[in-house]
This record gives sequence, C-alpha cells and structure tokens, in this order.
Amino acid sequence: MSKNLTEVENAAMGAFGGWLDVTLFQWNNYVKNATQQGLPLTTDIRVLYRGYFANVCNNSIGIMFQFAINGALKKMITGDEDRDLYDGEKIGAGFAAGFMSGVVCGPMELAMIQQQRKGGGLPNTAKSLLGGGPSTAFRGSLMACWREGIYTSGFLGIVPVIRQNLVIAFPDTIGSSEGKARTVAAILGGTLCCYLSHPADTIKTCLQGDIERKKFGNARQTTMVLRGEGGLPALWRGAPWRLVRQIAGCFLLDMVAVQFSPLFFPHRF
Repeated sequence: MSKNLTEVENAAMGAFGGWLDVTLFQWNNYVKNATQQGLPLTTDIRVLYRGYFANVCNNSIGIMFQFAINGALKKMITGDEDRDLYDGEKIGAGFAAGFMSGVVCGPMELAMIQQQRKGGGLPNTAKSLLGGGPSTAFRGSLMACWREGIYTSGFLGIVPVIRQNLVIAFPDTIGSSEGKARTVAAILGGTLCCYLSHPADTIKTCLQGDIERKKFGNARQTTMVLRGEGGLPALWRGAPWRLVRQIAGCFLLDMVAVQFSPLFFPHRF
C-alpha cells in the first residue's frame, strides 16, 4: 500500500477494498468452496451469499491489516531514504503482510465456511466455534497464512511491478494507459498467485469444512486424502473459479490502492 498514507489511512483503504471485493464476488467464493469439498452447487442467491457478513468481516479486516502492515513495512524498508521500493522489496513486503494477516483471516473464514455448510447466524456459529477451543477456532489458519502471503504478494507486489514495467516497456500498446496495463498485470499476476497458493487454499477449506474431523484430520492427512481421491490435481479443485476471483481481485485492489487512495485522502498526494 502507499507509504504516503498513515497506517490508519492504509487500513481504511484496505477495509473498503475488502468490502467491495466480497460484495461483488461472494457467489464465486461459495462455488469455489463447494467444489473443493465435493458439495452440490446451486443457483439460489440466498445460498450463494450465505456467510456474506462473516466474509465481509474476514476480507475487510484481513485486507485492512494487509494494507496497513504493507505500508508500515515499506516505510521500514526505505527508512529515511526518499525512494520507491525495488521490485523484490515490494513483493517481499506484500508476502509478509499477507502471511501475518492469515492469523486474523483464518478464524473468520472458518465461520463463513461453517455457515455455508450448515446455515445459521454468525453469532451462534462464532459461539459454537469458540466453544471448541483454540484447536477448533484456529483450524486451518496456518494454511490461510501461506495462502494469504502468496495472494497478497500478488496484488500488493507482483501486479504493481508488472503494471509499472508494462507502462515503461510498451508505451504505445498495452502500456499506453494504466487501465490496459492493470488488466494485463492482473491476468498474469492473478493467474500465477492463484495456482501457487491454491493447494494451501484447498487444504484449508477442507479442514475448515470438517471441524468434526470425520474425514480430514490435520493438513498432512488432508493432503493424503485428497491425493488418494484424485491424485495431485485434487489439490487444485475449484481453481478455475478461484482464478476468476483472483484476477478480478488483483485488478480491483490495485485500483483501490492507486486510484481510490488519492480520492479518499487527496491531501496525501
């Protein structure tokens, strides 16, 4: 996120981006999660948006942390130097911010997945999960950390790096406008991060969908069960659905960081 903004301002932009992302793509999230767990699909909008408020909390708070931590890390890396970050520094700061946010995202995503499977309101779901103790409340959170680290390195690192280099390298074609460059960068960066992070996402979803541990024990056992059912490709179940959201999310969040930030906080630019 921008080092021009304070941590609070970066957090506000992250919360806004997270809300916008979930509001537009919660249906996609349901389909992806159902595909990973082998559950039936539906076109019922009430089911497709089941767990919406839990996911708004998850995504808004998660991306809020990612934007704030990323902005703080950028300031820490540059110190007193008045310079932009190098490409590797941008990607590394994005990964670190995402990995740390997984501790927050994991439990909230667990609540959403339990709602998607069983229905019920968020307060009762949260109460039930907390009643199971830390091993239940934080089930799948380590996998969430790895997934968020890779995904966040995409929209806060890889996509901006690709976009900026396209503008420089191809000023008369795909780099002739920021919109064109962002679209290509989101497709390339979103695809890369989707397929690199998807096994962690699949394992996490299966762990969180089965808090009773009837089929999936720990992460290693879940990996073996999935491979036994469909070989190595089973770890990429639901990847095409997630790819749609990854590309759209990378585009959207890069736009929030670059174009919406000056609108919300013009005095910083």
